[in-house]
Amino acid sequence: MLLAATESALGPTLAIIVGVGMAAQWVAWRSQIPSIILLLISGLLLGPVFGVIDPDAFLGDTLFPIVSLSVALILFEGGLDLPPRELRSTGTVVRRLISVGALITFLVAAWGAMQLFDISRGAAAVLAAVLIVTGPTVVGPLLRFVRPSGRTGPMLRAEGILIDPIGATASLIAFEVALTDEPGEAITATLGVVGLTLVAGIGIGFVLAWIVDHALRRFLIPDHLANPITLAIVVVGFVLSNEVQEESGLLTVTVMGIWLARRDSAAVRQLLEFNESLRTLLISALFILLAARIETDQLRDVILPSLMFLALLVFVARPLSVIASTVRTSLTWRERLFLMAMAPRGIVAAAVSAIFALRLEEEGVRGAEIIVPVVFLVIIGTIVVYGFFAGPLARKLGLAEARANGVLIVGAHPTARGLAKQLTDLDVTTMLVDTDPYNVTRSVALGLPARRLSVLTEDATHELDLRGIGRILAMTPNDEVNALAATRFARVFGRRETFQLKPSSKQRQGELPEEILGRIIGIDGVDYGLIDERTRQGWRVRSAPASTMITTATEADEFVPVARVLDGQLAFICRNDPVPSQGTVIGLASAATQQRIDEDAAARAADTEEADPARTNGNANANGNGNGNGNA
Repeated sequence: MLLAATESALGPTLAIIVGVGMAAQWVAWRSQIPSIILLLISGLLLGPVFGVIDPDAFLGDTLFPIVSLSVALILFEGGLDLPPRELRSTGTVVRRLISVGALITFLVAAWGAMQLFDISRGAAAVLAAVLIVTGPTVVGPLLRFVRPSGRTGPMLRAEGILIDPIGATASLIAFEVALTDEPGEAITATLGVVGLTLVAGIGIGFVLAWIVDHALRRFLIPDHLANPITLAIVVVGFVLSNEVQEESGLLTVTVMGIWLARRDSAAVRQLLEFNESLRTLLISALFILLAARIETDQLRDVILPSLMFLALLVFVARPLSVIASTVRTSLTWRERLFLMAMAPRGIVAAAVSAIFALRLEEEGVRGAEIIVPVVFLVIIGTIVVYGFFAGPLARKLGLAEARANGVLIVGAHPTARGLAKQLTDLDVTTMLVDTDPYNVTRSVALGLPARRLSVLTEDATHELDLRGIGRILAMTPNDEVNALAATRFARVFGRRETFQLKPSSKQRQGELPEEILGRIIGIDGVDYGLIDERTRQGWRVRSAPASTMITTATEADEFVPVARVLDGQLAFICRNDPVPSQGTVIGLASAATQQRIDEDAAARAADTEEADPARTNGNANANGNGNGNGNA
């Protein structure tokens, strides 16, 4: 039954949109499916399939102002999460993608629209201008799902943020040109739109960003009001800029975000953390609302030519734009190929197309009525194509791994090195990080990946190659460093995959706050004091198959289990977890337990030799040949 825009239906409709959106996000996380695909499916089911909600009846004329304002907040958050170092390191390629690449996409899309649809040049130009955008609403979720290594991720994120205001401005220019008959008027309109957009967008953005930055640095805004006041100023800037020049508000909020990202302050990080949660909620609601607006009859009329149009954008426009944008750069062919395979369209394209298509229809421009359904089919098509194939392609190209099963170990002292060695022997990816050059040198000498780096520096998450790394274990002697590392990397891996040693009971200032700690490893909790004491007593990190021997040693306080590897998957053992009954258990073992582990391994090796003598002889021959060749 359709929920109309009645007062009694307002609450249930909002509950359905938010509830279904969050459920889709959770299912996507559990099933490792891109969230935007499930959000689109949810919107289609709630709207045209079952008719549960009707966004136009629900929100009426306020729908697109709400969508535009939501996109502005998302772009502000995107700019806030785009630090200058990323722009500097990816600047050349990103500048080309949002200029030369955007122009190539526009030309190919405009030509294809005129060839495939019964559409005027003006309508084709508007359609093409709308589709040059990608946007953080779709690129961000896909990048979090794929997690590519190297430079491609920052490039795509920067392109998605910066191309949105450019696409909105290009759409406005195309709209103005479509309504003019004289070439001189078209040139004047174009110059006027570009000039006012730059003046209003950049000018207002810089002024308001300076005000916010100054107020935060001078502590003129209390902490509990920092987020709401900043968001209020973002909304004011967006609306004010749009009043001066239509569609310039997106540029304003992007400039504000990028400017504030230059400031490494606790207030800015607090803003970013709040806006990340808000972004997830807004993206979920927006995709459901806009997908629910789709009318199946409109889609049916243009679906076949739209599929050919989609193929043109995916296999011609995007590759050409990437090739032109990466000429004479240091990008490898793998990185260029991945850039070609990631250009999904999202919320901005949907919102801008609906606004300008309606105006073109009022002016009687031929083909204006098909702009919205074509754009939505392109959005759905690009999300499906890139959502399902970008991940496998990144893994095939060696830019991502199927599952990030490895661990970043903070601290490279002997116990950390022993843990990393045991995990490496079990084919689990590890990376050791330490500020002590001796510890790093010893790690490298053992063949372990190690970096001399402080994980507390602002650039740590960007400087480390986290390919294949899906969790962190902070095990330095310093409890505060462990807690801060866990807090910082919880944004990267999530709190579920953030682990650390138990803070020492000898904390001078009392216990560290629970909310800043990661998950504590060890059934009873393992702190550095225990590690240091046991190491002095001759305990070492060892691994053994889960067995009654390990259980008995643990109960006798002769073995401290900290991790388990089962079917190649790593899991840390935390407080109150049972002793593993399957897989390989890794932990600190006393001298007596080490001896029993060695004896058990020797017995199993003997059983294997007795059960398969042919294999044993083969191995012996192989070893003999190998030794002979080596001696020769």
